[in-house]
Amino acid sequence: MNQLRWSPNILIKDNAVDSFWKEHFAEEGRKLLFVLGKGFDVRMNFALSRLLNARPDINLECILIEFDEGKTSSSLDYNPLVTENMEEFEKIMESRPIQVKKIKMKNKSGKRGRIVGDRNAADLIKSHSEIESFTDIIVDISSLPRGIYFSLTGKILKLIDQNQQNQQNLFLTVAENVKIDSQIQETDLEEDLTYLYGFGGQIELEAEKEQPLIWFPILGEDKSAHIKKGADKIMEDKTRLHEICPVLPFPSKDPRRSDALLIEYHNLLFDSLDIEPQNIMYTTERDPFQTYIQLSDAVANYRESLKVLNGCKFALSTFSSKLISIGTLLVAYENPEFVGILNINSGGYQILDESEIKNLKQESELFVTWLTGSPYHQQSPKNSN
Repeated sequence: MNQLRWSPNILIKDNAVDSFWKEHFAEEGRKLLFVLGKGFDVRMNFALSRLLNARPDINLECILIEFDEGKTSSSLDYNPLVTENMEEFEKIMESRPIQVKKIKMKNKSGKRGRIVGDRNAADLIKSHSEIESFTDIIVDISSLPRGIYFSLTGKILKLIDQNQQNQQNLFLTVAENVKIDSQIQETDLEEDLTYLYGFGGQIELEAEKEQPLIWFPILGEDKSAHIKKGADKIMEDKTRLHEICPVLPFPSKDPRRSDALLIEYHNLLFDSLDIEPQNIMYTTERDPFQTYIQLSDAVANYRESLKVLNGCKFALSTFSSKLISIGTLLVAYENPEFVGILNINSGGYQILDESEIKNLKQESELFVTWLTGSPYHQQSPKNSN
């Protein structure tokens, strides 16, 4: 972990996005694959709409991912929102080509079924030949579940990395809106926790279980049940040394957010889990590359300190925004031998106020993270704000 892959890096923030798309896709010969999820989140078409408004002449194909969560999923209660989103999507796309790919989120084994969505997401694109004709790929995670976009992004990155002669550009886009996030509550948390497919970090290999396990949960509002389940998973092997280092978003758009989170989780963190105050970390809310750098530094420091114990393993969990979660994805992708992603899956969702999330939609901010492609083949790409 000496030289970080994504330092320097390129992040394009809301006000600069439209002009960036106009300039980038003005180049002759560009062909774009745009991947997004079909869902009830009002931000489903936010990034796509901004892109096509900026560059209506773009040569674009789309993959629309549909999710089969089962007949009992609470997400089905919000089908009217899905219908509204799809009507908008079809209007935006006009006659452009669309591939619909379906993902089964669970299989039927066991009492409640087993989560397989992350594995199936990685199988959506099986080989580089399926994407080699595109100069650019955008994965919009605004309406994709965390387990899906982690495994899918990891697979696409790997395919591009394995074909280094091809300087394809891969972008992740997300419509960031903490207020909408707080309105969409995850329900019916899964009992059997596993590390995401492609992001196991070799944590559960029998030969590695003597190594201490360090857990970095990135905190967001109303996630007590998630934190408890994650902590139970980390501590399930009573013979394995562990340490928990909660990560708070700061600086953030709401300057008091980290203080409010500390108040919300005070009893859980300091009484129930007996976490030392010096274990608390902070990471910026609005720059996933900084999250990646800060977590990478923390991982490197722990590895150096624990050399005498033959090293250690790391689990990352994001209970906060999707923007921050991109940083954890990059750390785990870069360090597959000792960093894993512990994801707490939910069986459904509850929207607190449907009219409110519609009203809040236009307050969303669009972020573009440029993960691989032409700038990274140059000497010194710079962070763009």
